[in-house]
Amino acid sequence: MLRRCLNYLCILIVLLVVGVTGAFAQLVPGALDSYAAASLDASPNFKAISKVKPSEPATTKVRPGVMSRFEGLSRFNPMHWGEESILPAPAPGQFLAGPRVWFGRVRGEARKTIGATVVQDSAVDFTDNLGLGQSASTIWGIDLQYQLRPKFGIRYSFTPIKMESRYTSPASFTFANQLFAAGTMVHSRWDRFEHRAGITFNVSNSRSSRASVFAEWMYLQDKLSIGSGVGAITPLVWDDVRNLAVVGVEFDKCLKNFRGNSLNLSCKADVMFLNDCFGFDAETALNYMIPIRTGRFGFVKGGYRYSYIQKDNDRDMFNTAIGGPFVQVGFLF
Repeated sequence: MLRRCLNYLCILIVLLVVGVTGAFAQLVPGALDSYAAASLDASPNFKAISKVKPSEPATTKVRPGVMSRFEGLSRFNPMHWGEESILPAPAPGQFLAGPRVWFGRVRGEARKTIGATVVQDSAVDFTDNLGLGQSASTIWGIDLQYQLRPKFGIRYSFTPIKMESRYTSPASFTFANQLFAAGTMVHSRWDRFEHRAGITFNVSNSRSSRASVFAEWMYLQDKLSIGSGVGAITPLVWDDVRNLAVVGVEFDKCLKNFRGNSLNLSCKADVMFLNDCFGFDAETALNYMIPIRTGRFGFVKGGYRYSYIQKDNDRDMFNTAIGGPFVQVGFLF
């Protein structure tokens, strides 16, 4: 009889502990959520259902500040563009080609010495003495690139320049040991042919940007003829051919994608040397690319370019500087 009473007491204690545990579980419904979720995978015959009344979020009315009105302008900040953008790049076996028009303002000076004269002629200014480059000139050219490997490519560019002027010089000047007096009608012409060919190597290539270095050979031919009179029967000619080495860097960054179209930032700079010459070329532009087919794009590129080349020694000098905006259209195919 006593043993039976003890058994009943133990059963009562166990039931009491189970009841207290269930009551505590109902007071804290989120404490067993992870266990109920695990039981769904362990026992397919049972389905744990827990209903939790969502608590109402506490609302606090805050008066908007002055700076909060300008939060919408942050999406127009170009510094935050390009984080998730994709930069179109030429794949192996593809061409990147297009003509360009450069609206450049020309500045230059030249000096030519004939014979073993001790007196050195003064430099002839293109604008003040010859009337060349008084307004922006239209200079056209063409660029072509072929991608050999994912990192290697070859490129070629050609730029011809032809300028001619009939100008009454307000001041006297000397060229090739010949004096041109003030008030003389001067007929001058400048021809330049620039060929550039080389290789390019992609140093860093990510999803939204690309950095490259390139090395090129540059063939430069300048011909300046200056004559007096209306017909310029016997003009004096300065003709020179130079072979230069060119090294430079190039950087492209995708700023924004618009439903397949992409707006990119393109920067390029190089240095030219050899044959008593030194020069540099720099440009920055925005490039808008439009998809035509899979992997093929058409692009419109516009920006600013500045080029400076000088040759200066004891006898001859020929310095030119050209700067101005340019526009280029082409295809990536």
